[in-house]
Amino acid sequence: MEKWILKELETTDLGDKRRTKRLMEIVSNLSNSPEATVPTASGTWAATKATYDFWDSPYIKPSMIRQGHIEATQRRISQQQVVLAIQDTTELNYCIAKSTIGSRIS
Repeated sequence: MEKWILKELETTDLGDKRRTKRLMEIVSNLSNSPEATVPTASGTWAATKATYDFWDSPYIKPSMIRQGHIEATQRRISQQQVVLAIQDTTELNYCIAKSTIGSRIS
């Protein structure tokens, strides 16, 4: 497992060390193959099933997973003199676009 995963998720508390270990394995699998499907990234049927079971667990809330990231981000930010918080607020709305089927671009 990559060191960055351990460091990023070290304060994540999912109520059971086995759940936290599973989260780290899922993150490792998916980050090693970000373009892959879950079964391909997981490598085995058991790991694939464990990933889907993890996501379907009533014991794990997204906020619990985010908390570890939030704390790691705050830790990184506190070590910097200047932090740029850049946000792109671009909005694209294709609902009002006229149909392009059959039209020619000149």
